[in-house]
Formats: sequence, C-alpha cells, structure tokens
Amino acid sequence: MNTGSGWPRQRALERWRTELCESGWLDSCPTEEIAITEAIGRVIARPVPARRSVPHYAGSAMDGFAVHAVDTTKATANHPVFLPLGPVGAANCQPGQAVPVDTGDALPIGADSVVMIEQATVTADRLEIRSAARPGQHVRQIGEDIETGAIILPAGKIVGPAELAAAMAAGTDRVAVMARPRVTVIPTGDEIVDSADALPAGRIRDINSYMLAALLAGWGASVRRHPVVPDDLPRLRQAVGAAVAASDLVVLNAGTSGGAGDFTRKVLDCLGQVVCHGVAIRPGRPVLLALADGKPVVGLPGYPVSCLLTATLFLKELLHEYQRRPLPQRQFVRARLADGFRSRPGAEEFLRVVLEPGEPLPVARILPKGASLISTLTQADGWLRIAAECSELDEEAVVEVELF
Repeated sequence: MNTGSGWPRQRALERWRTELCESGWLDSCPTEEIAITEAIGRVIARPVPARRSVPHYAGSAMDGFAVHAVDTTKATANHPVFLPLGPVGAANCQPGQAVPVDTGDALPIGADSVVMIEQATVTADRLEIRSAARPGQHVRQIGEDIETGAIILPAGKIVGPAELAAAMAAGTDRVAVMARPRVTVIPTGDEIVDSADALPAGRIRDINSYMLAALLAGWGASVRRHPVVPDDLPRLRQAVGAAVAASDLVVLNAGTSGGAGDFTRKVLDCLGQVVCHGVAIRPGRPVLLALADGKPVVGLPGYPVSCLLTATLFLKELLHEYQRRPLPQRQFVRARLADGFRSRPGAEEFLRVVLEPGEPLPVARILPKGASLISTLTQADGWLRIAAECSELDEEAVVEVELF
C-alpha cells in the first residue's frame, strides 16, 4: 500500500517489475553477433561450442627430447640408457631414437613421451637418459584442455580476458551477445546548464546526467545524453516521446517533486502509465516509476546523492535482468557505529558512512546527510541502510555497511 511517505521500496519495485513483465519488455532485449575480439564486457546470448580441440595436436609441454617411452624403461642413475639423436625439427621419431623438441612443438610421429632437458645429457650425437619415462610424460594431448563441441562460454557469461582467450583458442571468431540496452538520459530544469563556464547565481552545472551515464554504462548500457530540457511542458513531452521511441529505457533527472515547474509526472501521465510516484526512502522519496509504450521510464530526483542512490536502487538490477547479465555480488562489512543515530520511522534511510580502522570491528562514521552534498559520495566507503521501522541506533551498535 502507499503510505504517506510513499510506496515501500520493495513493493514499488515488485509492482513496476510486474508491469514490465506484462508489457513484454523484460524479455525483449535483442541479440547481435559481433567479433569475439570486440566482446569484452558483453553478455553471451547463446552457448559457444568449441570448433576445435585445445590443443589440437599432441605437443611437447617441456623443452627436451621426444622418445618412445619403451626405449627408456631400463634407464637408472647407475645404468643410463643411450639413444642416438635425430635431427632438430624431425617429423618422425624412429624406435630407439630421441628427437630434440621445444615447448609447444608438435610431438614427432611415433614418440609418446618427452624427457626434460634437465634430466638428460647430450654427449656428441647421443642422449644419455638416467630415469625411465612413462608414456604421455610431458606431452599435451589433443583436447586435454578443451574438446571439440564442448561449451566454452555458456549463455549469460560475461566475456573477460580469459573467456576471450579460451574462445579464440577453440576456433571462435564471432559470438552472439545481448545487445547493449539503449538508454536516454534527459536532464531537466530552467536552472540547469551544460557548461563549464562561470555560473551566475541561480544556475547549476549539469553533473547528474554525466554521473548517470557513467553509472549506466558500467551496467552494460549504451547511453545517450539528451541536451538539457527546460521546465516547459510541450518541450519536455516532445523530448520524452522521441526518447521512448528511440530507446529501451528513459531516465529523466529532476522535475519529480511536484513543484510549479515540475512536469515529469504530467508528461508521463500523458505518454504512458505512472506505476509509482513517491517511495518511502530517504533521500530520494520523489522517485517516479512509469511505463511508456511498454518501456520503463524513471524520474530520478535532482539532488546528486538522491539521484545516485535511486538509480542504484531502481535501475541496476533491472538493467542486469534485461540483458541477462549476472548481478555482481553485494559486499557488506560489519562495523561499529562511532555515534548514536536517530531516524524518523516510516521510511528506509540510506546513510553515507566512512569506515575507519578499529578492533575487533572497523568503525562506521556517518557523514552529513544532505542530499545535495556530492562530496560525501567521494568520501564515503558505503551505505548504511536504516530500516523503516527503526527509530534509533546506539553508539557502538554493530551494523552492516554495503560497500560502494
């Protein structure tokens, strides 16, 4: 239910997700085929089988000498075996012969073992072997790493450097990946300017759209920043409509509080369906969740801290699910509060905290709460979540801090 402070966060998320499931959006992420060399950071859409074995030939795993193991069975330190040396690079190893090989060389035909160079002595044109070799010794067999047809990269795997190398080794040149979600970020407000020049009083440089673009790109999105749209209903409606048509997800920044110049709600009431406006969290209560043409449209508050927090709470998991991207594991640290804290019940509160050394637990020091204090985001180590029903935490209370 919707409380006076707004929808409970989990209820708002569940309702929005339900609407996006029913619209078909969550299952609509397209796929594309790209070169494996361009796939770093992308999500595999279809399983990738090995086109060839790795290794694809029997090869020497050491610098040494290829031999028939049976020719060395009587070799001991006191009674070495002597084998004539074949030519370097020989394609065949005759019975009773040793052929010099380097690491990675194809094993000469007939040989089934490699004697390490450190365990043998070359005298004139003979090899002295002082211990018996077993069949397969120091030999990389065909397919011992990857067999032809084996799945190298399953669907949902994120391609990293190791995945790239394995796929290329197994003969893969192109892979099917989930397309990057196309996200348009629209900064709004008469006071917002996209300029590094000196700002007159009453004007604010656009930083949120750049922050959001970096955040969303880190979650796999392809982000387009829209020029700042002033507080003008027709212009905002036109910008949002065009963005919805060209994007998979649209993010509006500011204009959600409901003041005289806040038109986000009015625009989305016209263009789509507002699922939730106002969530019981601090900071970030004015967040707006909507659909337009079956696609998610979110209105984030204008203060930087509120903007970052609500983007993380309402977009991170959604974008990961859309592109079948595994969600990074959240990291928590137990700590002791440096000072007691009082909270107004009825809304979850997210506090920025600095972690300081301490025994037996680190100390969590709460930073100033202002939602406009962008510097606190650079100082903080993580968020401390205060449950909606909690009104007070004592000094030295043990808490869990979620690391940035």
